[in-house]
Amino acid sequence: MEEVMTFQAQETVLEKLKELGINERRLELMPDALKVPLFRGEVTPVFVANMGTSNGKVIQFPLKAQFVLDNNKQVLLMTYPLRREIANELGLNQNELQRVQSGDVIRKEVDVEGERKVRFIQLDKETNSLMHRNVASIPIETELQTRDKVKDIELGANQKEALQEGKPVELGLGDTKVTVGVDLREPQGFKIVNGDMKEWERLQQMRYDDAHEDFMGYVMTDENRWEYQKVVERQTIMSKQSESAERKLHTGLIR
Repeated sequence: MEEVMTFQAQETVLEKLKELGINERRLELMPDALKVPLFRGEVTPVFVANMGTSNGKVIQFPLKAQFVLDNNKQVLLMTYPLRREIANELGLNQNELQRVQSGDVIRKEVDVEGERKVRFIQLDKETNSLMHRNVASIPIETELQTRDKVKDIELGANQKEALQEGKPVELGLGDTKVTVGVDLREPQGFKIVNGDMKEWERLQQMRYDDAHEDFMGYVMTDENRWEYQKVVERQTIMSKQSESAERKLHTGLIR
């Protein structure tokens, strides 16, 4: 079956990829294991990006990437750099850090590049990066009305409140149940699981446990080709020359 692509290789998308060192030729040769999730709006596997600095140098960062739409339907490129430990650039308190480390999604008003908005925040365990998305860009209740599986279910006030807090909710469909919740790894920012809350938790934990710890990823070669190999973790103290590139990665956002 042909893959459905949420994003296309248009000018806006291509310009953002160039900031990661991916030109049109490298994109053309990109392996499907990386290209398909990228253009579907999913979180990619780890790959090494080549980021330009303000003084013209190029530095390399192992990271994951994801195209998303903001609440105005503008394309954003999210980046999730490989880190030894969580870089708490969003200012989570200790309780919030413990929650995301356990796999929870939290809702918090935070500042990203001078914009203070309420965002859903979730940890990508493999990279130790905090994924985040504007709450307004994930209209779960509206989207559920378009899904045949759940469109006839009337959400209660407590269920609506739980969803808006980033918590999963269990819905009854006759003798069967489905569970709905925020998951920033998904293109639409949430997912529907066939089963009750225990099944949701089982699948979430399975996906969480499957995070690779061996730092394997895709590397661009000088010939514009891609190789799958062990990537070197380069999270060392950044020099002043690389601050601009590091700042982009700290916010996790390329506009």
